[in-house]
Amino acid sequence: MDGNSVLVITLRDDLNEVRALVGTLGLNIAGEVVVKGRRADSNFYLSKGKLSVLRGLITENNIDKIYVYDELKPRQIINLMKELKISVSDKIGLILEIFALHAGSKEAKLQIEMLRLKHELPLIKEWVRRAKLGELPGFLGPGGYATDAYYHSMRRAYARIKGELRRLRERRSLERIKRSSYGFPQIAISGYTNAGKTTLFNVLTGEDKPVGRGMFTTISPKVKGALINSRKLMFVDTVGFIRKVPTEVIEAFYATLEEIAESNLTILLLDSAEDLKVVIDKLKTSLEVLSKVGYIGKPIIVALNKIDMVDDDNDLNMKLRIVEDFLSSNYRWGWKVIPISVLKNINLDLLRNYISDLIRVSS
Repeated sequence: MDGNSVLVITLRDDLNEVRALVGTLGLNIAGEVVVKGRRADSNFYLSKGKLSVLRGLITENNIDKIYVYDELKPRQIINLMKELKISVSDKIGLILEIFALHAGSKEAKLQIEMLRLKHELPLIKEWVRRAKLGELPGFLGPGGYATDAYYHSMRRAYARIKGELRRLRERRSLERIKRSSYGFPQIAISGYTNAGKTTLFNVLTGEDKPVGRGMFTTISPKVKGALINSRKLMFVDTVGFIRKVPTEVIEAFYATLEEIAESNLTILLLDSAEDLKVVIDKLKTSLEVLSKVGYIGKPIIVALNKIDMVDDDNDLNMKLRIVEDFLSSNYRWGWKVIPISVLKNINLDLLRNYISDLIRVSS
């Protein structure tokens, strides 16, 4: 195996998601260990049996990193590294690595650095505590005093970045107020990562933002105006969602996600070519994230994208019907459901009409 081979530990329901995320980093998954997720060991996260399996896989495949697709406690990460003598990263650590690939703007880099610091501070604090007890060497070997100094340096950097992001957030808020004063409603294009949000943004606005099959290709929001049925509207391309999005990610990217919360309408994209269970799971996750970021009491258009990749019309019709049933029971405000293909330009004029209708009602 080459140096890009890794192991992943995940819940069965998250298996496809973690494969896509690790693939975005260009890494080869040499082994997968599926866990039930209940009664996780408080010290190691994994049972003794799973640890034994991992030791064998590490030895057989020359692995140099493990991704545990869950939010681990600092002591669990440290204990796993000490026990397995290998680098261990959890769900947030994996997301951070992908974000770093796509960070272009100053704001995106600051958000990623703040998330990294917030995620690592408890880990370093635990390492400091153990180093002082003599259980572990200093961080990266410099000794206990240097570890302590590194921790305090990280705290100062976190406070500085948090202040810079607050100022950027205030500036973005002023820009929104200015757009609103001109009478331009704002429409957020949201949804699960890799659903085609940026492609739709480009088509609606005439923009040429880069698109790709990787996860989280959009980190910073892009705002651009476009005429829809003779009315100027502002469209926002936003960061993608994932299942059980960590609270730390929402907090770090609040300035970005706030663009959704302040919008008059959101277009929620789903991939219609996926299995029905996956479509409904992603719809549920997306609605939960929208609620968490404060998008409440406003209309929504659920667009089932990529219908050109669905061969069975009955399958598509069933998905549309079940999505409508789900929204009827779980979304109390105005909504519409529409099947589209952004790439093949199917039903995009109808989508524009839906946008016009809902904006007329909500603004």
